[in-house]
Amino acid sequence: MPSVIAVPSEETVASEGSVSVGSIQGEAIAASTAEPVPVVLVWEGISPLHQSFFSDAAAVEQLGRDLAPSVSPPANVYVSFDSHRHIGRILLRLLPDTGKNLVGDQNEPPKGVSPVLQALARYRDAVASRYDTRVAAFHIGLDSYRGTTHCRFGATGPLPPDGTVVDACVLLNGKSVCGEPMAGERVTFDPDTAARLELCLR
Repeated sequence: MPSVIAVPSEETVASEGSVSVGSIQGEAIAASTAEPVPVVLVWEGISPLHQSFFSDAAAVEQLGRDLAPSVSPPANVYVSFDSHRHIGRILLRLLPDTGKNLVGDQNEPPKGVSPVLQALARYRDAVASRYDTRVAAFHIGLDSYRGTTHCRFGATGPLPPDGTVVDACVLLNGKSVCGEPMAGERVTFDPDTAARLELCLR
């Protein structure tokens, strides 16, 4: 990419007629000291210069440590930049049977995604602070393909999101599906949707 310029853009905007219900609060997690899992970086629209930024050894190693409790190796992280929409993304592509402890409460599967989002946010911020502050505007998320089902879980909250707050709207096969608000600042998904989201996190 000729330059890294990303602007805030909601990737999980509720579809017409649906109700936006906000977010799912996770617990803040400190940087991990665990043995790192191998991280495979996959580039889409990223210039060689910025590939070198995102390949910073210390940042990638910490990313591997932070992902270790949540993902079995390998951890495939896609770093992309859409030059037409000026949107950057850092997405963990979760392979089948590699997710660990990612499923949240019953009927609220996305809650368990927060540790992954926090790991990606810490990686994004490390690259931004060391090389290019514009990288802080990159979206973070978790991508999963299970048969004909595609799920994308994202972060929300004050910009740039730190990953502690999971968007209550999930992209399911390209359509935004939002949980319903419940008491106690919780959201719930209907059983069929919850089962599909849970499958994406296995």
